[in-house]
Order: sequence, then C-alpha cells, then structure tokens
Amino acid sequence: MEKFRAFLHRRRLWLLWLAALAVCVLTLAWVRYDLAETANGQSVYKIVNDEYAQTVAIPADGGLDQQISLAAGQRLYGVRLNMTTYNHAFTTGTLRIDLLAEDGTALTKGSIGIFTIRDNTFETVIFEEAYTPEQAETLTLHIWYNDLAGMDVGLPLGLWASEDQVGAMALSSGGGSLDATAALQYVVDYSGDWSGIMLALPAVLIFAAVAAGFWLVFGRAARPAVAVLVSGALLGGAFAFVTPPLVAPDEYTHLAVAYQYASELMGQQTEAADGSLMVRACDAPYFQQQTGEIGIFAYKTMGEGLLQPGGGVANTASGVTVDTTGRIPWLYLGQTAGILLARLLGLGFFAMLAMGRLFNLLVYLLLAALAVRLAHPGHKWLFAAVALLPMSLQLAGSLSADALVLGLVFCYTALCFALRERPAARWQLALLLFLAACTGPAKAIYLPVVLLCLLIPSENLDWRRGAYAAPLKFGPVQVRAGSLVKAAALVLAAAFWAQANLGALLYAMRDVDNVGMTRAAVAMATAAAVLGIVYYNVRRRPLGRRIFFGVLIAGVAVAIPVGFYMLTHMWGGLTPEDLVNGIQPNGDSIYTFSIGYICRNLGATIKLLLRSIPEQGALWLEGLLGTVLGEPIVYRVEVSWLLGIGLMAALVAAALPADSTPHVEGLSARGKLGTALIALCVVGLTFVAALSWTPINYTTIFGVQGRYWLPVLPLALLLVHANRRCFLRRPAGREGVYAILCLTSFVILQGYSLYATWQVTT
Repeated sequence: MEKFRAFLHRRRLWLLWLAALAVCVLTLAWVRYDLAETANGQSVYKIVNDEYAQTVAIPADGGLDQQISLAAGQRLYGVRLNMTTYNHAFTTGTLRIDLLAEDGTALTKGSIGIFTIRDNTFETVIFEEAYTPEQAETLTLHIWYNDLAGMDVGLPLGLWASEDQVGAMALSSGGGSLDATAALQYVVDYSGDWSGIMLALPAVLIFAAVAAGFWLVFGRAARPAVAVLVSGALLGGAFAFVTPPLVAPDEYTHLAVAYQYASELMGQQTEAADGSLMVRACDAPYFQQQTGEIGIFAYKTMGEGLLQPGGGVANTASGVTVDTTGRIPWLYLGQTAGILLARLLGLGFFAMLAMGRLFNLLVYLLLAALAVRLAHPGHKWLFAAVALLPMSLQLAGSLSADALVLGLVFCYTALCFALRERPAARWQLALLLFLAACTGPAKAIYLPVVLLCLLIPSENLDWRRGAYAAPLKFGPVQVRAGSLVKAAALVLAAAFWAQANLGALLYAMRDVDNVGMTRAAVAMATAAAVLGIVYYNVRRRPLGRRIFFGVLIAGVAVAIPVGFYMLTHMWGGLTPEDLVNGIQPNGDSIYTFSIGYICRNLGATIKLLLRSIPEQGALWLEGLLGTVLGEPIVYRVEVSWLLGIGLMAALVAAALPADSTPHVEGLSARGKLGTALIALCVVGLTFVAALSWTPINYTTIFGVQGRYWLPVLPLALLLVHANRRCFLRRPAGREGVYAILCLTSFVILQGYSLYATWQVTT
C-alpha cells in the first residue's frame, strides 16, 4: 500500500492530466451525441401542393410516378409526402423514392422504414445525394415499397392527393394518369450531420488546449505568458469557428469598417455613387442583414462556404453606409490585416471573416501575453486568468475592436502595478507613455484608467541612473523627474482622448448652459490657482496650513449645494408638447438622456438606474464573465449559471493572496482607495454613455453590457489580492487559471450546442 501511495504521489501530475483528458473526451463525445439527437436530420421544406382530398394506394407491383418541376439551381434534398397506412401499424417494409430524369435515368434515391410512418402525416424521405439541376427540368418521383413480411403482406399503403391534377404535376400508375397530384413538399435544406462536421475543428482545438494548458500551467518551468499565448490561441480559435458569422458583439459594424480600411489599402474605390460601401460581388449578399443567423443551418452555410472562392475586386454597391467618423484605424489592425490577406488570396466571404477573426485574436494574444510578462511576479497568474475568460476570448475571436482595447488596458494596468515595486527601465518609461497615449483615445470610458500612473512612486519613474532622489530645478520650482513622467502620461492621454471623443462629449452636453458652465470652469480654475499660490506660501507654517484647510473645507461645503442648485435649475428642458410629439411609432421617445436632462431630472435618472440593477444585474455579470454569448441585445444565448459560479470562484482563487505572499505586494490604504475609485469611475462612465442612447421614456437603462467592465476587472482582483484578512495557505493562481481554461472550454461547447439548436426548423 505504501508503494502504491508513493507511486500515486510521484505520478500525480500525469494522473491528473489523464483525468482531465478523459473528462474532456467524454464531454466532447456527449456534445457530439446530444447534437446528433437534436440538431441533425432537420429539414426546411417548401410547399408544392397542399391540396389533398383523397387517398391513393401505392401498387405493390409497380408503384406511383409523380412528376415535379425544378428551377435552375434549386437544390432538392428530398421530399415530404402525406402518407396513410389505412389505420394499420406496419412493422416491416421499406418505402423507396427514386428521382428520375426525363429519359428515366436514376439521378438519386432515398428510403425510410414503413414502420416509422404515421397515419395521415407528412413523412420526410431524404435522398442519398442532393440534386441541383443546372437548368429548369421536369423530373419524376418513382414511389414504391418492398420487404413487407408477416401480417403486413397484402395490406395497402398509400398517400394523400388532390382530386384534380395540379398544373403539370401528374400522378400516374403503370403509365396511366390518375388525374391527381400528391400532397407534396420539397426539402430545400437539410442539416444532415453538419453539427458533427462543424464540431470537429473546435473539438481538436479544445482538446489541445486542455492537454497543453495543463503542462504550461502546472509544469516545473511554467510560464504564465506562454500559457496565455498557447491556450488563448487554441480556445480563441475555437471561438472564431463556433461563433456564427456576424453574431459576435457589434460584429457587423466592425466588419464594415475593417472591410473599408482593407479596400483603401488595396487602392480600391470604397464608396459607390449613393454613398454605400463597395464590396465584392461574392460578399454583397452577406451585407444585407446587420445580424447574422444562428442555428444548425447557419453553421451549414458557413461550413459549405469556407472553401468557396471569392474575388479581389470591390465592384458592387452594398447599400450599406459606413460612417468611419470618430473611428480609430489602428484599433482595426488585426481585422484589417486578415480581411486584406483573404481578399488578396481570393478567398470567399466566410474564409475572409475567419481570417479577420484569427488576426484580431493574434493581436489580442500578443498584448495579453505582454501584460502577463510585464506584471509583478505575484500578479502574473491573476492577469492570465482574466485574459483567458470566455468573454475575453470571445471578443478576441471576433472582429470586435474591443479586443485590442482590452489588451492595451491590461498592459497598462500590469505595468503600472509592476512599477510600484521596482524602478522603471527607460524602455518601460517609453512603454508607459505609449500605452497611456493609446489608452486615452481607445474608448472614452477608459480614460480614468490612465490615472493608475499616479499610484507609482515618483522615484520609480526617474530615468536618470543613480540620482533618483535629486529633483529637477526649473528656476525656483523643484519637480521630481517621476512627476514629469506622470504629467506627460496624463497630458498625452487627455489630448488624444479629446481629439477622439470631443465631438461625442459636446453632443452629450448639447442642452447644457455652456456659458454658465464656462464661467464656472474659469472660476474653479482661478480659485485652484489662487489656492495653489496661497498653499505654496503657507505650507511651512503649521498655523497657516490649518487656516488654509479650514477655509478650503468651508468653501467646498458652500460650493457643493450651490453647484447642485445651479445644475438642477439649469435653463432649458422639454415641454409636455415636446414629450408627446417625441414618441415614435414603436413607442420610444426621440429624446434620449443628455447631461442637461440628467442634471434637470436627477430623481428620474436615479430611479431608472435603481430599476435597472435588479432587472439587468445578472446579465451584466454574465457579460463580464462571458457566459452570455453573441450580441445579447439580439440573441440571449446564455450557458449554465453553474459555469458562471465556477468562473467567479476560479477568479477569486487566482486573486487571493497566500500566507507566504510578501506584504510589499499589498496596496496602501490610499492606493486601495485610488484603485477602487478608478474602477468605479469607469463603471459610472459606462452608465453615462448608455444613458446617452436611452430614450427618456424607458424605465430601465438601455445598452449596458458587462463586457465594458472587463478591462477594469484586474483592478477589482488586485484589490482582493491586496487584502490581508482573507488569504490562502498556499498560492492557487495556477489552479485558478487552469480551472478557467477548462470552464472556458465548457462555455464554448455549450455555446455551440445552444447556437446549433436555436429555433431549429422542422
């Protein structure tokens, strides 16, 4: 027994690895089986003749012949006939249907067991091979049966038909017309085994991620950055093929923008005379709907189209108008590169979409791996856990511009917290400024994240060697070198933010008393300058400082209620006539919340937000973790809540400090407060942005999605890591990351099942 225990202890990693692989294989097998039962064998039919008033028995020695007409290019997978067993339950026999050409040549055939036929019910017969005529043809369905035995021999089997012939569709027996037409439907689409075909590639990628990720996480030479790069590539690649075309968040808009940028790089005309986007002829049909379809037939269309060739010339007006005003081209670096390469190679629409997704995934993974590489040693697994969340990889495995934004914010956050503990190298200072300049304009609501640089001690940002304590002198003013770096980062971020978002800010403040706000801003700036000068003169005198802060507190106490009164009584507003005339046919008001409206209606705004929390809060959490897939405004594809609980537990495990964690990794009380305020500012700006497109007659806020808070999720986890009251006996970062990797795999598989079985048409 002792030897056996010793063997288990020595080989525990190998045994755990085999157990993980076994669970993965069993899960994949179950998904394959479940989809075969629910999604396979589904048909879409077209009614050809819906008139039936009599039954016609199928002669046992010759069968029936039903003429049909097919248009050029009309694919026929099979037919559906309204059968009758004359109230008898058959236990043997086979119903056979042969599709014959005009000269009697057999084109294809199909069959079903007669024992499956229900009385007075349409039964589907699928051909062995679908038939597609190159030109309009008149064909014949030869309907017959055989293999009857026992009590079934000699009993009639028939079908329902009209009393008169419908058009040219003659029903005949032995060459003689029956002056009737069978009740008939064409099977124009058939799911077949496409659920298994489309599962093959994601299954291989998921199995490889579970297998390789184990050793990348638990191996002796474990490297979190490599684990993110490899496992993220495999799982993100699975997401790229599991998410149906144009179903990822806002993917239609991102596709149109990246497509236009690719056309510009190719030197092609991007806009037609009517102002719409110019696209290739093979792509034009897919630009007509702003949201892609889901279901097994969407996967089938995608699978059949992956190998279809395309064209390299944009020569068709799509009818789609793309507004690139305010768009930041470098946020579409990966998508544009993938689409451009696919078009140069002459690939079709679905292959082009896949390449755009994969290149976007590559850009995200490089940034996410860099973030893990830059992070403090005690924070690496924490950032790896967030980078491998289902929502992170779903965004990266789509055409969403948020993927690059996510990677940039991760890098900036990791670098800021790492530089709290060690002096920065010169390349790190340059990277800090570059990331601040990129984070500012990337997305308006993430501007507060740039304030993280203020948590870095100024001495750690001094670019001089051996002179960290010596301040820089500018006449009578002395400034730390690190303070200049912080100021430069904030100025760069603010300048680029204003360039990218000033128009949107002015629109949101369209009904604000700009003159009054300008006067207030000038007054506040003047007061701040005067207070700064006064404090500079009294800073060395204790009595003067006490008087200064007393006057400051009294001034703030007076300014807050005065400012509140001025904001809530700002000029302007909507009259009752404006409110009535502003209602659209769909019931929404044409007026949305603005800064001025919010200030004048603080009570209504607070009520709207309070109603939104219980009604939408769960969906926000699902959007943060990634347990709701696609665009939730259009399709609410939610996986099991158990996976959400598991993801939250794994995140907490990866974030909690261990008893052996050095205290230096903790944040001071001021640092914790600053980190929390920055995260709350981003959340607050999310609500402000969502209010700007919420009609004022809504009772809950419109458009808030949890994925908007994903970039600041590391801040919340870093606060958990910095606490000294709740900790683990040993670090659990590796276990948490691998748990997230496995749970992300489950989310992908269940998401695929939900997508494939969504509103199956029979």
